Amino acid sequence: MEGRVDSGDAPATDRGSRWSGLASVAAPFATALRDPGTVLPLLFIAALLVRAAWIDVPPHTLIFDESYYVNAARTLLGWPVAEGAPYAGSPPFLDPNTEHPPLGKLAIAASMLVFGDTGLAWRLPSLIAGMIALAAVYSIVRAAGETVWLAILAVAFLAFDNLTFVHGRLGTLDMLALAPVLVGAWLALRERWTLAGVAIALGVLVKLTAGFGPIAVLLLLALRLLDTWRRERRLDVADVRHGVVLVVAFGVVFVAGLWLLDARFTTFATPLDHIRHMLEYGASLKETTHREGICSGISSVPWQWPFNDCQINYLRVAVTVQSGETVASSIPTVDFRGALNPILAGAIPLASLFTFWFAWRGGNPLARWAVAWGLANWLPYVVLSIVNQRVTYLYYFLPTIPAVAIAAAILLLRSGLPRFVAWGFIAAFAIGFLAYFPFRVIP
Repeated sequence: MEGRVDSGDAPATDRGSRWSGLASVAAPFATALRDPGTVLPLLFIAALLVRAAWIDVPPHTLIFDESYYVNAARTLLGWPVAEGAPYAGSPPFLDPNTEHPPLGKLAIAASMLVFGDTGLAWRLPSLIAGMIALAAVYSIVRAAGETVWLAILAVAFLAFDNLTFVHGRLGTLDMLALAPVLVGAWLALRERWTLAGVAIALGVLVKLTAGFGPIAVLLLLALRLLDTWRRERRLDVADVRHGVVLVVAFGVVFVAGLWLLDARFTTFATPLDHIRHMLEYGASLKETTHREGICSGISSVPWQWPFNDCQINYLRVAVTVQSGETVASSIPTVDFRGALNPILAGAIPLASLFTFWFAWRGGNPLARWAVAWGLANWLPYVVLSIVNQRVTYLYYFLPTIPAVAIAAAILLLRSGLPRFVAWGFIAAFAIGFLAYFPFRVIP
């Protein structure tokens, strides 16, 4: 009939208008997310927020090795340590945790002096160090000549890896040692060799195992010397001089710093005495019993770490549901685990092989950095485990994870994989982070 309007036209027009309206609203956000200048600060804000969220939960509870380092900080401050806890009864104002240098525990103690004996105070230094580590990795990628987007992706993988995330909000020494060494690695890429040596020394003054970091830097210098020799059949004296400057700056700051710290906070007569004690203590940590099965308690061997084996229960709080006298179920509300993001761990074999090939065949500077950093921070533990039966744990893999994160980013963006594969990996990685997020319910 003339003048009749089809009843289906109006709803279709309305739907089209709604979709058009939503698209117009979403367009600025989509445009912004294509701008790395917007994505990068959002990434750092998100990383900070998840690390700061419920940082004092459960209240008044020490998580994993915090029982050693927080109680050492209490002793340094002269505060009481509960009977039966580590270092109870130790002389006040001296560092009782002499298997490590005092600097990291002094950082925790300083935070406690300002904010009190609370979870925030115990963990704030690691939170700050964790954010510095993320910034250092971004700077390393850019200093190696790679793009902003590859740097953002590497930082995202590092920021939301579970092991890195957990140690970025615990009152332990691991992140406090890693952050300055990564800063030193960045300074070395910028040819600031004296400052690089100083920064790395600060990391080693927190934990002696941070000394594997400068091995990576020196390995990269050795590769530069080899490149020069292959091209020109001569050694570059400048590169040799750079290595000497790095080692001298590191040695002076480390020895002088340890001497000053020991003079006030320990009873060691000389830095050499303390270094000898730390090395002997480390050498004494051996597997004393035959390993049974894949894992021996919480310890593991280094070749298990890339496969996320022997995960460690740092803290688990659960609600039990009972049926009469029988426990029907146990539902975790807090679950801190020493484990990698499972998706990142699963990518290690392929990402490592591709990055090694990319470094060898293409000479890519960032790929070279990732290979050198990964090997220097992992292979020493392999040697110690084989030769000395050294007790090792999965969280010793933490300093290697920046190399793993960079290798995964290189694989996704430089191997020619289809875009949907990269996005699928990123989505799975995000799900892996949520699956391992320690707070299973909102506190």
